[in-house]
Amino acid sequence: MSKYLLGLLILFLSVSVFASEHGIYLKTHQAIQQDISAVEAQIFEVLKTNGFDILYRADVKTPDYVREDKTEHCGFKAKLIVFSSKQYLDILTKVENKYLIGGFLRVGIYEDTTGVNVSIIDPETISRIIFNDLYENDKEVEYKKIVESVMEFKKGLLSTLHSVKLGQEVSTPMEPIRDDEDLAESSKDMFMMVGQMTFFSDEDQFPKVYSSKKSIADTKAMFKSNLKKFKPVVDDIEYRWTPNTTEDLQWKIISEVIAPNGKGLLLGFTRPRTEGVSFNIAGASREDETNMCPGIDHAASYPIEVLLLEEDGKVNVYTQRQMFRMDMYFWDAGMAAFMDHMSMPAILDESLQRAILAAIQREL
Repeated sequence: MSKYLLGLLILFLSVSVFASEHGIYLKTHQAIQQDISAVEAQIFEVLKTNGFDILYRADVKTPDYVREDKTEHCGFKAKLIVFSSKQYLDILTKVENKYLIGGFLRVGIYEDTTGVNVSIIDPETISRIIFNDLYENDKEVEYKKIVESVMEFKKGLLSTLHSVKLGQEVSTPMEPIRDDEDLAESSKDMFMMVGQMTFFSDEDQFPKVYSSKKSIADTKAMFKSNLKKFKPVVDDIEYRWTPNTTEDLQWKIISEVIAPNGKGLLLGFTRPRTEGVSFNIAGASREDETNMCPGIDHAASYPIEVLLLEEDGKVNVYTQRQMFRMDMYFWDAGMAAFMDHMSMPAILDESLQRAILAAIQREL
């Protein structure tokens, strides 16, 4: 081989290595010709058998749920499994408990015109985002070591999922897709609209919403009590039609994981209308007569995370700004979709905080 060709090969390999692309979602199976409930049961069983802790499993609300006109219904179903792993939690919290924010592992199972599909939230992509404050603070070596550890964990997770022989076995990054440099450097997707894609280098993206001297357990108990008394405001109620205003706007905790040292707790929240509306927006630009709700391929995007941390003698509560979260999980909906639904993130921010904090005087 000539030196010229060898040089080209090295250049090609370096580009392949250093400009890899990463989807928030990673499809593991496609075109499964079985009932979706049977698929979900097999995925659940293989995760449980292989030592993963199952936190939640249920249907998610599709766009059909928030479409009053039944002629607009697609009829497709979607399901969600939220789970965790001690190995994964140890990797996340080895540096600091704040990185517990990435602690929920999730599988989305959904129907489309080809059959049933399975995808996960890609833990490698998530780790590249949540740890990028290390990269941006001159700790690139530490950042890369953590990402490499998560990549090894991901291999094991994929092997577990692929042991379920259903449909076509794949490993396909799905939109939103970003390259490793953008993820490490928290590049903006929407200038002046979302800001940096980082949890910890930009304090506006993952703000502290509450702080007190209560314990983590007492703070969680307070949240649960407040959820029972929550009443949505007018803007929240009127944002979109839903069949049962009372139940569909009630937030609930569907999953939780605790840090290995007990000084951090991650809670996961969702509610029916928010799921249906999100998937409706996510798929709007891709709809056609054969599939009127393609956005359910984002079924694994919930729950919304709320993090409780013991810090400096207090329990501090943080939650991701919803515009930032939507950018992470729904950027592929397109700029037009974000512009058309500009009020939604602020409504969700206020609604979730009112639900967990009620009329408390916040000691920030």
